[in-house]
Amino acid sequence: MNEIIGEIYCLFESLFGENFGNYLWGWNCEDGSFTNPNKFNQIGLITILICVIAVLIYYYVFNPVRKQRMCWCVMLGTTAVINGFIGYYITINDYLDGKIGDCLMNTRDEEGNIVATLINSWDCFYFGVTNFIVSVCFFFLFSMILKWGSSGNKHYPI
Repeated sequence: MNEIIGEIYCLFESLFGENFGNYLWGWNCEDGSFTNPNKFNQIGLITILICVIAVLIYYYVFNPVRKQRMCWCVMLGTTAVINGFIGYYITINDYLDGKIGDCLMNTRDEEGNIVATLINSWDCFYFGVTNFIVSVCFFFLFSMILKWGSSGNKHYPI
């Protein structure tokens, strides 16, 4: 389970970049290993929990009788936007607080001058987009699993 969540996110690594992915895996620049906390697990578990709660609310609390598809799409969209924001918020805070190691952030020359910036705030935004996409997938998956106990929506979304 420790690596499964990270592997799901890494399917979209082209959006947020390899260096940002290494940071999320827990790369520590000081000792050159993955000893920092794995942010993929933290963000992924929050995303999964929010998706499960949203699906349970849709099928067992709201359980709409009319306009089921529209209500399902609204719940899906709301959940995905919330999870996208959470992914962005957690990573942008780490970026702004300087928690990302310099070896992942910048390329430097022999004199210590920055030659290239490898991670910027857009990578945090694109990770939020990635979390949005992953959230849609989890919401759909949990809908397929949990819809069968619903009294009025056994056939929605499909």
